[in-house]
Amino acid sequence: MSPTPAASGVTCGVIEEVMAVLGRAWAGAVLEAMLGGAQRFSEIGRAVPGITDAVLSARLKELCAHGLVERIVEAGPPVAVSYHLTPAGRDVEPVLDAIRAFGLRHPRVGARS
Repeated sequence: MSPTPAASGVTCGVIEEVMAVLGRAWAGAVLEAMLGGAQRFSEIGRAVPGITDAVLSARLKELCAHGLVERIVEAGPPVAVSYHLTPAGRDVEPVLDAIRAFGLRHPRVGARS
């Protein structure tokens, strides 16, 4: 069953909004690392080879702002900061799985020119 034209416009808007967050450079890799259990900044960074500290910091801030990740500060000494997936963040797992499967089935889509 195809969506109605009005519903299709709404669906496209939702897809664009979600892809604007998940499609940012390194966002999927950061979420994947966190789904694998990484919680501390350094753990996430080690789990995502090639990401710089500045980009990791920016992605974590964005993911927190969009409600996918929660930043937890534990009083010290020393102060400890960890990042945890929210329920919405955990709900991203099947989306990443579907994108990965699509990319494997259609390698030209992900090929860099």
